[in-house]
Amino acid sequence: MTKAGNDTNEGGRHRARRGPWWFTWRIALGLLVVVVAWGSLTFYRTWSNSDGEPTKVIIATWMRDNHMAPLVAQLEDFYYQHIDTPEVGGEPTVSADLTSEDTAGLDAEDLQAEAAPPPPVSDGSEPLLLTPIDRPRAPNPEPTTATLILRPHLSPPASIPSPAKKPEAKEGVWQPVGSRVDGVPAVYVTRVRADDLHTSYYASAMWIDTELTKAMFVPGYEEPGGPNPYDGALPRKFWSDVVANFNGGFRLDDSQGGYYFKGETVRPLVNGKASAVIYKDGSIKIGKWGREVDMTADVAVVRQNLDLIVDKGKSKVTSGTDNVVWGATTDKESLAWRSAIGQRADGSIVYVGSPYLSAEGLGNVLVGAGVQRAMVLDMNDWWTAGFYFRHKKNGTPLCRKLDPAIQEGCDRYLNRYKRDSFQFLIDRGASVRTTAGEEPLPQPSSSSMP
Repeated sequence: MTKAGNDTNEGGRHRARRGPWWFTWRIALGLLVVVVAWGSLTFYRTWSNSDGEPTKVIIATWMRDNHMAPLVAQLEDFYYQHIDTPEVGGEPTVSADLTSEDTAGLDAEDLQAEAAPPPPVSDGSEPLLLTPIDRPRAPNPEPTTATLILRPHLSPPASIPSPAKKPEAKEGVWQPVGSRVDGVPAVYVTRVRADDLHTSYYASAMWIDTELTKAMFVPGYEEPGGPNPYDGALPRKFWSDVVANFNGGFRLDDSQGGYYFKGETVRPLVNGKASAVIYKDGSIKIGKWGREVDMTADVAVVRQNLDLIVDKGKSKVTSGTDNVVWGATTDKESLAWRSAIGQRADGSIVYVGSPYLSAEGLGNVLVGAGVQRAMVLDMNDWWTAGFYFRHKKNGTPLCRKLDPAIQEGCDRYLNRYKRDSFQFLIDRGASVRTTAGEEPLPQPSSSSMP
């Protein structure tokens, strides 16, 4: 016979007492299972949709997709300050002479197809002229005035002074690269040290003649969202005309700005933010929204990203410790892959995209190139990528990396890609004038901008 008040079951065994901790443990275990399942599912989706990105990029993307951007910023700040740190002093291992990089993969026929005399030197005050046409003449011809072909174009900037005590050969000197347009280079590139401390690294800058080219914006199939008419790729009909392309801005959620694409406002445009505006005729303008640029009937695309890092020809980076203004990833004095698009007073475009750049160094290089206004683009070692192109005789583009350390293949913005890009194509509709009052030479019809 059992005593009253004892806990028993029919077999006379004591029933175990279960305190509050047991229920708490069960709830915690259940929550853990849910979190692990959710994390595994969402991470798998991010991983399966990666474009060959390294694991650290996939993890960072997954965290940003799931509202952990502040934590990512802190982790990346730690990474750049304590793990991926630049060497102090030393000399660059990359050459500032771009000749061999530019002509790689071309044979004599390819070069002959676009052969033209080297462009004459200009101090930047006058447009460059091509040499006279050698026209057949009869014996003992009457004296005539030579005819010069003048394709409207711009002159590259003056050389960028190096902050290094001993500049390398051709450092800071703008060199013509890429396919010519009617014999005139449309793209020039230079490499120059960004500061006098980290002298092992070049900042690579690319100058684009906007008289010879048209700008085009290609949305990625993921970013910045909204219409995606090209599925993230440059249409093949433009491959024979592409002379340069490079990365777009931050993910839209991180840009602090808006985005407009061909009649659709994907994210409201923010007054005062740095803006790259592409017009329906293929021209481009960099400026502050509501000041230099605003919505008009001829606007095709507006991409905003943070504030102007260069304004009125001056860097807006006031010190090496305010880098967080130009990208929360790298606070204080961290050096990272950074990029920007700037515009000179003549309308030409300058792109800078390189490793181990502080915001201060990025701004200084842009100012050295004569940029009046500049907008920060994407950053970090996977998303910063700029390219220029030579073409085979049959029109096949041969891609060159602006900086040899750019990761993965250099055709990423030709093919389907998840992030947006800026593309610059040969403007085949521009007129060619002559200086002797003759009729302009016939030009190919312009490729319609999509």
